[in-house]
Amino acid sequence: MSIRVVQWTTGGVARSAVRAVLAHPRLELVGCFAWSDEKDGKDVGELCGLPPLGVQATSSFDAIIALRPDVVLYMPLLWDVDDMVRLLEAGINVISTANFLTGRSYGEKDMNRLHEAARRGGVSLYGTGINPGLAGVVGLTAAALCREVEKISIFEAADCTHYASAETWQALGFGSPPDTPGLADAAKQRQLVFQDAVEVIAKALGADLDEVRYAPEFGLATRDLDLGYMTIPRGTVCGLKGRWQGIVRGRPLIELGLLWRLGNAMEPDWPIEEGYVMEIRGHPNVRLRYEFEYSADAVDRDAHTANPAVNAVPAVVAAPPGLVTADDLPLVTAGSIAAP
Repeated sequence: MSIRVVQWTTGGVARSAVRAVLAHPRLELVGCFAWSDEKDGKDVGELCGLPPLGVQATSSFDAIIALRPDVVLYMPLLWDVDDMVRLLEAGINVISTANFLTGRSYGEKDMNRLHEAARRGGVSLYGTGINPGLAGVVGLTAAALCREVEKISIFEAADCTHYASAETWQALGFGSPPDTPGLADAAKQRQLVFQDAVEVIAKALGADLDEVRYAPEFGLATRDLDLGYMTIPRGTVCGLKGRWQGIVRGRPLIELGLLWRLGNAMEPDWPIEEGYVMEIRGHPNVRLRYEFEYSADAVDRDAHTANPAVNAVPAVVAAPPGLVTADDLPLVTAGSIAAP
């Protein structure tokens, strides 16, 4: 029997997710939640840059519950814990790409609410994406080559100029003067999900962390930058290099590095090698580059974030109730094979 899927929202990641659901032989798209009333009743294909699908979007939460889906692909720009709790308590599995791996970054209270709602509903709750998410899984898979592990390092570098979300970048401090009070704390709070990622990797390794540390550095614009969706004045933040470390017995066992920049005029002019460099110090040492190419199709530009969530649907639906992380699931890989 097909697994009944509801898509939550129709933004960039969600549009790619719809395509992946349609291509997956075990999944059936039965509904879609859209925030705005003007999208209510419109065909999901129209909203996602596809031909008509015969599935209508709705802005009614009750209508989504009434569909009795097996799983909701939860992909809003800004998450709502109350909505997630309601879905879980209704007996609907939830897979999220909305800054979620364990929920700790949402705060202890909301994390516990989510975990308890999943158990009460008898369903599973799972978070993924490209990073954090699949990048950590790739690093852990590479560590299978090692007899012992001294340190796992995963470094991401990306020119994010194409990501037209002023709200996201402003929350991280982009466009702010470097002496803005609370700038480092704001960047940390917006990236707290990477603390979750450190903890998930540590759990998979069977390690007890002493603490998780965070240290940011900021790159400044050397001229005014007009990105179309926002402007960044000269001398304000246009780049962020963050480092998360999971400490065990006084030394970093896990290190996640992030280098994001907007525009082409920054000091320091940190070089961008798009993708990930992963290094596992152990016996033996392992080093790999992990890259992907963005789709030439603008509608499918966020497929690398959406696909890990869609491909995980069968495993998550079959998982025991409660929070599940990548190390709790069997192998998750592509769900369909392209036609010749």
